Amino acid sequence: MCVDMLDVSGAGISLITRAGHRGVVCSTDDRAAKIEDLQVTIGVGPCIDAVNSGAPVLLPDLDASPGVGSDRWPEFFGVIAEVGVRAVFAFPLRIGGIVLGALDLYRDRPGDLSPAHVAAALLAADAAALALLQLHAQREDTFSDDPQTGATYRFEIHQATGMVKEQLGVSLEDALLMLRARAFSTGRSVADVAADVVARRTRFTMEDT
Repeated sequence: MCVDMLDVSGAGISLITRAGHRGVVCSTDDRAAKIEDLQVTIGVGPCIDAVNSGAPVLLPDLDASPGVGSDRWPEFFGVIAEVGVRAVFAFPLRIGGIVLGALDLYRDRPGDLSPAHVAAALLAADAAALALLQLHAQREDTFSDDPQTGATYRFEIHQATGMVKEQLGVSLEDALLMLRARAFSTGRSVADVAADVVARRTRFTMEDT
């Protein structure tokens, strides 16, 4: 959908968390897959910078400013030139202040994204972040087949969600989203993060929103 609507040649989504989890979630073609895999493997590139900064990295013409890529990401820049990519736009996947990965858009010709396309790409990145959390939540929902353990698990998450709501002044829905995002980004289960919140070992601050 990004390729069709944003006038780009390819796109990819990579998972990159502070816990060190990295991997290519999806890509539109072999070229995009190669570029995504290279970044998560060598740990440099526009998607890594977008994750680290929490802000989009927009490079509309790689030939016009070769020092940007060749100095900061020499290996990545060599591969991207080899496959004929001329522009790269990386958008962090964020839930509040928590970054989960990046959406990368590639173009085989130079040119800026229009303001409308930038806005649409930001919405696409939000949708991708929510989709990743939903997949994670589905796995968490199968936490235990034991009724007693499962009940305890659900109650503690519910209790922690209420505490996060009060700490951040947000809705219960957004509080649960922040709880899941923290678990996802740190490579822990929602149950473990919830237990820390209930025990007051972890507190959410406005920086998380």
